[in-house]
Amino acid sequence: MHSDTWRAMVKKVSAICVTGQFKRLQRELEELYRRAGVPEPAVQAYQDALLSLLADDDDAVSMMSH
Repeated sequence: MHSDTWRAMVKKVSAICVTGQFKRLQRELEELYRRAGVPEPAVQAYQDALLSLLADDDDAVSMMSH
């Protein structure tokens, strides 16, 4: 990826990570993962919440495919 694409992706990820929607999803997933005995539930929840919200964002998906 070009540096401009990386900057745009970092900006997009940063914007997602500070939203209430991200934080709620992360907390919900972490609790579910903790109950299910998933190793490192906080890390897994963070990754899954971010991936989920990035996948919902058409611009982010387009950036990742280039």
